[in-house]
Amino acid sequence: MPLVSIITPLYNGTKTLDETAASILNQDFPDWEWILFDDGSNDGSQELGKSYSQKYPDKIYYFEHSENRNYGTAFTRNRAAEKSAGEVISFIDQDDVWYENRLSEQLNIFNQFDECAMIWGPALYWYKEREFKQPVGYKGSGLKSGMYNPPDFVEIFLSDLRGTPLPSASLVRRKYFNAVKGYEESIRGSEDIVLWLKLADKYPIYYHDEILIKYRKHQDSTLRIAKQSGIMDEWDLGFYNWVIEFLKRTSAKKELIEDSEFTFYNCLKRIAGKKNYFESRSELLSRLRDYPDFKKKFMKDFFLDLILPFDIATKVSAKVRFEWFKNKR
Repeated sequence: MPLVSIITPLYNGTKTLDETAASILNQDFPDWEWILFDDGSNDGSQELGKSYSQKYPDKIYYFEHSENRNYGTAFTRNRAAEKSAGEVISFIDQDDVWYENRLSEQLNIFNQFDECAMIWGPALYWYKEREFKQPVGYKGSGLKSGMYNPPDFVEIFLSDLRGTPLPSASLVRRKYFNAVKGYEESIRGSEDIVLWLKLADKYPIYYHDEILIKYRKHQDSTLRIAKQSGIMDEWDLGFYNWVIEFLKRTSAKKELIEDSEFTFYNCLKRIAGKKNYFESRSELLSRLRDYPDFKKKFMKDFFLDLILPFDIATKVSAKVRFEWFKNKR
């Protein structure tokens, strides 16, 4: 039985998968298995995945959904985890690249702390023309290497979602992954962040401030396509709705809950704002009716949105809400 199970949800990844595979095969830590699970590709990814499993039958395993269905990343990662056997789960996306010591470096630290549920580090954001270290910490202020106890990372992660762990830069002990029931399959686009929040709320997490992976940023990524099409806005609604309910079940500060609620309201505005002035206000009011508690809480903000452009109203609301509105809501 391998110590580490590497999991990759595969979707139309023929352009980058070979480079990702090479970085796994070149790891200086050999005790791993790689689970490739296709999520309804139509570009030849399935044949490519099968070719790897045929070439390395004792190391690489390929699976796919019946009838070539597409279920999304969270669902596919959970199914892949069920097929895996390692004590430690390591995710890598089909377009990311590991340094050769990525597993050995993190495992050396991870194995010193039995109570640690997860270890992660920053990624090198890798664009075609430039690259830079991922911003981490509270509002991007940085983090020191070491153990962070619950719920420290909950507030840190929510302060700046760009600074949350990337799957390709994280190791999770299977027993803790199972304890929080893995990925939330109803969430799309931010499913990784939801998993990290569930873990951070209950278990210690170690941050190791060393870049061990390259995170490819490109036009063909799932999130980039979702943002360009506008579907990411709808996904964000589901995410922030989950976050708000999650925070209410924890000891989170009231301010953190209010910030998430304000972000949720702005998600509603972003969706409604794609229409003209009158239609957008009607759309916003209609959506607020689906969330009676939010409608009551944000009616003052809505009245501001009636007289100002959405972008200006958002800035005004953000600036004054704690001074004018906070004690009245």
